[in-house]
Amino acid sequence: MTLAKLALSFAALACLPSPAGQPKPQTQHEFECYAQAAEARMDARKTFFLNGADAGAPSQRPAEHSVTTLAVNGPNPHKLPGGHLYDWVGAVFIPGANLDTLVRMLQDYDHRAAYFPETISASKLLCRTGKDRFRYTMRMKEPAVIEVESDVLWERVDAHRWRCRSYSTKTAEVGKDHGYLRQLYSYWRFAETDKGVYVEAETITLSDEFGGMTRALGSALMGINPEKSLRHSLESMRESVLKSGLSIPPPPEGLPECGAAVPRPAGCPAAASH
Repeated sequence: MTLAKLALSFAALACLPSPAGQPKPQTQHEFECYAQAAEARMDARKTFFLNGADAGAPSQRPAEHSVTTLAVNGPNPHKLPGGHLYDWVGAVFIPGANLDTLVRMLQDYDHRAAYFPETISASKLLCRTGKDRFRYTMRMKEPAVIEVESDVLWERVDAHRWRCRSYSTKTAEVGKDHGYLRQLYSYWRFAETDKGVYVEAETITLSDEFGGMTRALGSALMGINPEKSLRHSLESMRESVLKSGLSIPPPPEGLPECGAAVPRPAGCPAAASH
């Protein structure tokens, strides 16, 4: 099955009836329609990377050892009925990195806490279908202690490029439910050059609706800041893949296949802009 078809299926899992503490149906629908429009925007690009870095010009890459971020679709948060949506793009150039090693590390879902120590405290691979579809759960440290289960689909574009899409299917805050994170969709692109690997990620997240003062206090006290979380992820990825003596275990054997995804609901304009 193609990336586009599976992508259409995976995101629908988050649109099933939600238990207490999850977004209202209208909020979830608006989030899903935004995500569909964002995916249409990504698919319509003429260049692999947003800033055209695939053209190979050094000036178009982020500076070595730095992470750049961009609010790609206007100021955050985007207000939805009953919720706030954040849409951030981040990029990093990892000099000296090997693409195959980086992908193997990122697909090692049982050990993500070792690779992303600032943002993840535990993880477990639940199932695998073929070589490119995974479902796993992780315990996030920010914006609070949150259990997130996600479906991930990887696609090798060519010998030097990969991309993947990850859709949260369950989120549950440990302890008191503050509504800091209701959905987390992320879209990743990787390309290898003779100097290293360029990485670009777009994260689209949903939280409950908070006033400006609550958001400011939450950002200061609890790390409710999707941009910061994205920066931490890219920085940890760079540091982990370049770590001396990096050892990546082989994929576990005997895992069940992931069940069929639910078809993505209709009702969103195919290429609407938000």
